[in-house]
Amino acid sequence: MTKFEIVPLTIPAVSTIVVDAIYYKKRRLWKRQIDDVQFQLAQLDSMDEKKESVMLQAISNDNNASDVIKGVYEGGLKTWECSIDLLSYIVDNFEGLSAHLRGSRVLEIGCGTALPSLHILKSIPDVSVTMQDYNKDVLELITIPNVLCNTILEPSSDSILGDKSHVDGDMETCEIYVDSRRMQMLFEKDADKIIGERDIPQLTDLEVKEADKKLLSRSSLTTQCEFIGGGWEEMEKEMCRLGRQHTFDLIVTSETIYETSTYKQLHDLLACMLAKPGAGNNISGCSWPMVLVAAKSLYFGLTGSVLSFSQYVASQGVFDVEPVWQSGGSMNREILRLTWKAAVR
Repeated sequence: MTKFEIVPLTIPAVSTIVVDAIYYKKRRLWKRQIDDVQFQLAQLDSMDEKKESVMLQAISNDNNASDVIKGVYEGGLKTWECSIDLLSYIVDNFEGLSAHLRGSRVLEIGCGTALPSLHILKSIPDVSVTMQDYNKDVLELITIPNVLCNTILEPSSDSILGDKSHVDGDMETCEIYVDSRRMQMLFEKDADKIIGERDIPQLTDLEVKEADKKLLSRSSLTTQCEFIGGGWEEMEKEMCRLGRQHTFDLIVTSETIYETSTYKQLHDLLACMLAKPGAGNNISGCSWPMVLVAAKSLYFGLTGSVLSFSQYVASQGVFDVEPVWQSGGSMNREILRLTWKAAVR
């Protein structure tokens, strides 16, 4: 088990971030490349041979950085199919959801690359989003960089910033020059002259910290976003201790029901975190508050499935559960909607 920890929003201590474009419903989000994460880890490893994080070592040595290592790494670096399904479902139903989302609190459980959260953040200016992942390292290496690269560090065509884009068929990649943004923040139009006159043409550690602080202060991200590392049981206990139960209007999660042994922890966390309904929470036939669970119908070689999870939820008598989307095909994927039963509201 990993302990509960609120992870601060910080800009990675790197000079560049390489991102790939994710296209969905004629829209685009940016996602950090796994290769770029591994390059950063290689640099950290060369400076510190006594790294304490088992998870960092696991993904440093894994060429794909996508396997689930039970109890250590839950696949947070990979963009799983069902997160794209969930993202598309939110877009398709956005007209009904947006009336609820304004000023609301959203929680993504097992966020990883956090694509649904990124879309909501970019589409609803006054929403608050909490992103939870089992691994603190995933939040620092992938989730937070993804948030930044879709907001204050978003790729730019401004030649001063020097971002480099590359399109190869359906793939679009961009190398974002983070240091250029830092230099512009500190020195504005004199940045090139000041840095060019130095013996070592780069920012000092102190300047990087100052620039990052200024960059973050110019956005609302520090108040809009929250990042939580740790297991579900630990999160439930700590959030209850902090008096934060029943505070999220929408909870989304994808690819998190692949093992039946975790059903109770997930269900109990949902029951603890989902807000209770208030007046006027049925706009355009959209029940609210709600949980959206995206998953494969069956996880081959594992114990979880949409059917067994639905049966478990029904057996607890807390939520009504209904399917709201299916992919069809041989590898069927589904989205479930959970809402409070009338008896427990």
